[in-house]
Amino acid sequence: MSDPALPPFLKTSPPPTAPPSSARLHALYASTSSQRTTNPTGYAANSQWWASVIEETLRTGWINGESGDRLILKVDDALLGRLEDEHGRRPKGIGGVIEGLTLTTPPTLHPLPHFTSSLTPLHAPPSLTSRFIGKPLWWAVSQLNPFGSSADKVEKEETLWSRYGKGKEYVHIPLLEQFASSFTSHISKNPILSYTDALFDLDSFREEYGQICFPASPSSKKLPEGTHKLSIRDIEVLVKWLHRDCGVIVTDGSVIKVLEPDQMPSDHPITDADRGVISVINAQRKVEKQILGIEEQITQSQEKAKKQLAKGQKNAALSYLRSKKQLEDLLAKRIASSEQLGAVIRSIDQAKGDVEIMAAYETSTSTLRSVLSDPSLSPDRISATTDALAEAMADQEEIDQAVRIGGELAMGGKRVEVDENELAAELEDLVQEEKVAQAAAKEQQKKQMEKERQEKTDETAGRQSIPVNEKPTVLLPAQGQVAKSQQNFAQHDQSTNQQKEEQVWKDRYEDAQHRKEAERRRSEEERSRKEEKRLVAE
Repeated sequence: MSDPALPPFLKTSPPPTAPPSSARLHALYASTSSQRTTNPTGYAANSQWWASVIEETLRTGWINGESGDRLILKVDDALLGRLEDEHGRRPKGIGGVIEGLTLTTPPTLHPLPHFTSSLTPLHAPPSLTSRFIGKPLWWAVSQLNPFGSSADKVEKEETLWSRYGKGKEYVHIPLLEQFASSFTSHISKNPILSYTDALFDLDSFREEYGQICFPASPSSKKLPEGTHKLSIRDIEVLVKWLHRDCGVIVTDGSVIKVLEPDQMPSDHPITDADRGVISVINAQRKVEKQILGIEEQITQSQEKAKKQLAKGQKNAALSYLRSKKQLEDLLAKRIASSEQLGAVIRSIDQAKGDVEIMAAYETSTSTLRSVLSDPSLSPDRISATTDALAEAMADQEEIDQAVRIGGELAMGGKRVEVDENELAAELEDLVQEEKVAQAAAKEQQKKQMEKERQEKTDETAGRQSIPVNEKPTVLLPAQGQVAKSQQNFAQHDQSTNQQKEEQVWKDRYEDAQHRKEAERRRSEEERSRKEEKRLVAE
């Protein structure tokens, strides 16, 4: 619950700053520039409190109203009236507070006339003349003053009010920087995709970004309930800052062009084509507003006709219906005009896109020609290079063949003679060992299967034991024949598998004999070639 003794601007939700105590509030309203020498620390704290109040009440619209300026502060009696407390007291030291905000480095408040007329960025570094001549000269003059520097003199609050108040207007630079940062952040997250979407006048720029530019970061203070939108004068200040100090837009005062991140303002000035596009866009917006007005008139004529008909006034109802018919005809024409203007705007975007595509084609063509103009890509150079490569590959093949033949000759003289019959006998022994091992494994597997079958039979016999009062089951002859045939089939299957295995080993043996014969022939041929080469060498 708010204190009823608090000034109205501290009762807002949320308040611009934490409400102080009654004694503290009384001291804040009574603070003047005379305390600079008697209580400099207290005066600095009071000035800082009023500076934060002015910034926040300006941002939230308390000072100038919801539809008023949010970036421009007018220091006059109306400002003092908005800061009155419940007892009608006004702050006495606002003149000194404004002086401090204008003299800080960088300044918090900048005079509006100088802001709008300056052609150089406000945060630009001072020139060499100012740094090496102006400041030293000013320091020397201040040292020669026999009465001390002017900083030692404290001016009265009335003098400060006359110099910095009485209707003078200032741009609040920290607020302006916050709004500009919100704009650039929005543009980076929502890039403009077409040529016509990047063009605005002041009114359309305000409609598009007047609310979006309000800071919405987690560190920003919450705005009170209501409509918050920059005024047209705020838009002029913001556009000036974005153009001159940030370089993210270009403008000639009436047309505004939003630039892409890689575009330079000097390379994209406002042209007659831009102004023509703005005229077409504004004409379409005007027609769309007319369409909304005509639709509203048609609805009103319909309602009036119903009312007159309910009263029995058929002639009046017919007159309203006639007006409705005329409005519907006019509405159809305006809709057709709006569609035609929209088609013109789309054609402009398409033509602009075609220009950019052709520029990209030209750039890529020149780049490709520049790459192809390299001497290493000439047809003669390519032919010579490929021919040289083929010759090098042929030479490599000859060298590889010569090395292989030389190696064979060298190894041929040192070849170890092997008895082929001994190799065949060793191979036969390996085959017999493999057969014996497989037969042993098969016999072991057979015994295991017989053991498992016997265990299953015993288990079955135990479960199906014959009771005393029942006769034993006699095995029928047919069952005996079936068991005997199953046994014969198993023996036949085992014999067939054994024959298959013997055939496999026989095939392996024959294959080994063929390889042995091939090796013998190759050895004979090698020996013959060696003998021929030796004879040729001799």
